[in-house]
Amino acid sequence: MPLKKTYQNRIASILFAILVVTLIVSSACSRPAPISKLVIFAAAGGKPAIDEICQRFEEHYQIRLETNYGGGGEILSKMILAKRGDLYVAPEQKFMKAAQAKKAVVPATIQTIAYLLPVIAVKKGNPKGIHSLHDLTNQGIRLAITRPETTLLGKYAPEIFRKAGLEEAIMKNVVTYASDPNSLLTMLIMGQVDAGIIWHFYGTVSTDQIEIIFIAPGQLTGIGEMQIAVSAYSKNSERARQFVAFATSAEGKAVFKKYGYVVETEEVDTWRK
Repeated sequence: MPLKKTYQNRIASILFAILVVTLIVSSACSRPAPISKLVIFAAAGGKPAIDEICQRFEEHYQIRLETNYGGGGEILSKMILAKRGDLYVAPEQKFMKAAQAKKAVVPATIQTIAYLLPVIAVKKGNPKGIHSLHDLTNQGIRLAITRPETTLLGKYAPEIFRKAGLEEAIMKNVVTYASDPNSLLTMLIMGQVDAGIIWHFYGTVSTDQIEIIFIAPGQLTGIGEMQIAVSAYSKNSERARQFVAFATSAEGKAVFKKYGYVVETEEVDTWRK
């Protein structure tokens, strides 16, 4: 009898162990697999703010972020060729439209995270004494603008000159067309040009090297929008959407504002006249 009872106890212990293991395995299978990281393809012009937002997001949600920076068209091409990535940050709405046309982003997730104003940029100290669009017509001024076929800013610049009635006089001083605003900034800092038409936030991120002259609202012909969207290649779309929500939250906007971007529609509306 004791032997039989011992045998029954062993069987009960084995069955209990099997039940516990089954419950553990079942629980593990029902939970979503942990997400180790999100991959972002982002415009280089947004790097200072995006880096800080990524850092804060990692601290809040313990998710690692891999960032890839470059020109808007360059990083879009890289994302499409690699068929990977969870988020795309376009420097201008022109590139987000291209991403939509190529079905590289989820349209319903597109959000504007910052607004960009075209301004005149000069080297620190303003050695040529440039204070207005009219000063860009001065003899000997070496002006740079970006390419209209690759940047929205390059489209806006001649339009602004035309609206001011100064297109011919200013365009004769254009000595080069930069591929993107970052390249134009480098030319200006290196002394290769005297002035350029650039986005206003560069005045904040490069305050020790350049100065900016704002163009009157009535002379502007458009405003840039830095936009974010979930990539069509994302395998972690729920977390990617969470990042979009974080970047466009009050905390995210405060970071962009800190780096000189316009973030509120009420403020940008004052420039749309």
